[in-house]
Amino acid sequence: MGGLKVQSASLGLYNVIMISALLATHNILSNASAIFSLLITLFAASYLLRRSELGGDFWGAVIIGQGIFVLQTVVGILLAIGGAVAARGVVHYLYGVLVLMIWPATYLYTGGQTSQREVIIWTAVSAFLFGLTLRAVNTGNIPLP
Repeated sequence: MGGLKVQSASLGLYNVIMISALLATHNILSNASAIFSLLITLFAASYLLRRSELGGDFWGAVIIGQGIFVLQTVVGILLAIGGAVAARGVVHYLYGVLVLMIWPATYLYTGGQTSQREVIIWTAVSAFLFGLTLRAVNTGNIPLP
């Protein structure tokens, strides 16, 4: 279970099973988040190479990716409520908040425009987001020395 710790020693079997299931779900969603953000980066880069504007397929993929980030956040909150603590605690939660906010902030910044300037922005931001997802995974799983 990586660097996750459960603070309460008096958890019942049901709670342990629920925390384990939530942790497995959170881990699966973290992998999906990283992979999806990388795919969106490559998708945006393909628009850049083709010198075309962003299309509805791109926006649909971003919405699906954001849905994955939201689900991961909800599962993470449930884990925290259940007493689970990430290996690097607050740092992990800060990465999680940033990951959740990056694409909506980018959309607001670009105003939903689809020109080549916005394609460059989305490519760079999505690459940055991929790095953030990897850091979030590391701060959740690697215990402090």
